[in-house]
Amino acid sequence: MRTVVITRPQHRIEQAEQDYQQAGFETLAMPCFAIQTNTEVTPEQLAHAERAPLILIFNSNAIKHLLLLKPDFTLSENTTVMGVGEGVADYWQDHFDQPILTPASQDSAGMMALLDHYQPESLVILTAAGGLDLVRRYCIKHQIHYQQINTYQRVPLSLNFEVLSEKLHQHEELILTATSGLILEHFWQQCPENLKQAVVALPLISGADRITQIAEEMGFKEIYTADSPSNSDMIKALKQSQIS
Repeated sequence: MRTVVITRPQHRIEQAEQDYQQAGFETLAMPCFAIQTNTEVTPEQLAHAERAPLILIFNSNAIKHLLLLKPDFTLSENTTVMGVGEGVADYWQDHFDQPILTPASQDSAGMMALLDHYQPESLVILTAAGGLDLVRRYCIKHQIHYQQINTYQRVPLSLNFEVLSEKLHQHEELILTATSGLILEHFWQQCPENLKQAVVALPLISGADRITQIAEEMGFKEIYTADSPSNSDMIKALKQSQIS
């Protein structure tokens, strides 16, 4: 039986392990980040977000920690809300009546297409520090004034590669997963040099085209790109690939 290496944030590991195990795979949990509320966000920033003409949300953590910071957060009726992925949309609609737009491709490229259509003059991004280079470059190129509010923080975790090393030496069949570029980069930076040649030869399930590009630059050759970073889409890509 193949073992799936799960690198998702710590709070998503338990559900991910259940999903992969129900799909018939063994799992090895190697969470790369923990998540915590960013208590340095100011009331003025949150008030600005409530009045923003357009808000971009890239994952449900941004919403969860926004509500921890300001449980009575209320948007202007004129605010347009955009989110990446069905998970973000579902989480938003569980807490707000205001509609949310999501790109069909469920990735940053799809978000750019939505921005092309709406052509906002300004916007607010709810997220955490790091990532989002595509969005920032887009805003600069199109002269869109943006404010990034980091409602949560990623706390890097130390990874223990002993079990992975043992499985590699025993020639067990392993599959890596990466649901964000930051996760893949963190995993790769901590990977011991004596393991990198073996690790880069493993098949990798990527959650988006951008993650695939990063993996290719690292030297991964056998990469399968899922429709989204969700567990269901990652498992679907794994089952549809020749490594399943």
